[in-house]
Amino acid sequence: MMKHLESFIGKVMASRTLLHLSFCLAFVGTFSFAVVLSGNLDAAGAAMISCLYILTCTYVGRWYGKSWLNRSSVQVLVSKSVLIFLTLVLGGAAGAAYMFKGNVAGYFLQNLFICFPISLLFVFFGIAIALARHTLAVQVTEAKIAQEQKESELRLLLSQLSPHFLFNTLNNIYGISLTQQQRVPSLLLKLSELLRYSVYETREDFILLENELLYLKNYIDFEKIQNGDRLMLELAIEENPGEQIRIAPMLLIVFVENAFKHSKSTRKPSMLVAITLRVLEGWICCAVKNSFDPDQKEQTGFQEPSGIGLHHTLKRLNLIYGSDYFYNATHDNGTYHVELRLKAK
Repeated sequence: MMKHLESFIGKVMASRTLLHLSFCLAFVGTFSFAVVLSGNLDAAGAAMISCLYILTCTYVGRWYGKSWLNRSSVQVLVSKSVLIFLTLVLGGAAGAAYMFKGNVAGYFLQNLFICFPISLLFVFFGIAIALARHTLAVQVTEAKIAQEQKESELRLLLSQLSPHFLFNTLNNIYGISLTQQQRVPSLLLKLSELLRYSVYETREDFILLENELLYLKNYIDFEKIQNGDRLMLELAIEENPGEQIRIAPMLLIVFVENAFKHSKSTRKPSMLVAITLRVLEGWICCAVKNSFDPDQKEQTGFQEPSGIGLHHTLKRLNLIYGSDYFYNATHDNGTYHVELRLKAK
């Protein structure tokens, strides 16, 4: 029984004609039934006709509104509108005089002064409905277009991050292969794990934070193998951030990668990288610190966001999180600090 009812309701909602017909029947039936319950059976027919008249005025107003929005000839529209409205008012006044008094000639003028404002009111009500529906439809269409543009831009930004990351990593492996060939096999193995994640596991808008952290740890292991004893690494990454906490993929890796990239280019015998990540009161809090050489001119990225990775990541943060994130980057005494807070999804 419930399945048949659900199927019928679905068909009604899918058909505009059935939907309008159902509304009209419900409207007329409700008011007529209320008159019948009051005990005034003689007025039931008049109540039904009055409801139909009100609906007619409303739908005529709705037609006015739709015609005005889709107007092709203003002159034809105005002439038709005036003619239809006069017919509606005059017919209503004559019908009311006959229905309630049984004398059209004697009570026509009296009912005309009643029908005119009532007709005008419900015609304007119908026009308002048509304009409101049109405005809502335009807003929904614009929202869909904006959402599609946003999703398209996000896909483009994310698709450009993987080649950028691969380019940097292969350059590093090439440099190591010239002097430390024994490290290359383990680096390639780690690289394959990282690429598998970036290609196959980042297709969703949001992924589990624990999966993103596992990816970060694999990348950090990659850098450990690459930099050996020169690396001074400080890690404080929360082990169990929560099964339901999600994050946009490939966001944190850019800041971690930049930290390693700029710290290894210093002239110091050691390179410092410190990474802290925890979930606090519904926020994913990440802090990255690394050493760098302020005298190197090519590291202008410390003054302004530069480079495809960081540039695209900041654009993705704005598109995905809007005002639900905080980013700050500072540097002092040869140390670069990045603070990032994201609203947990």
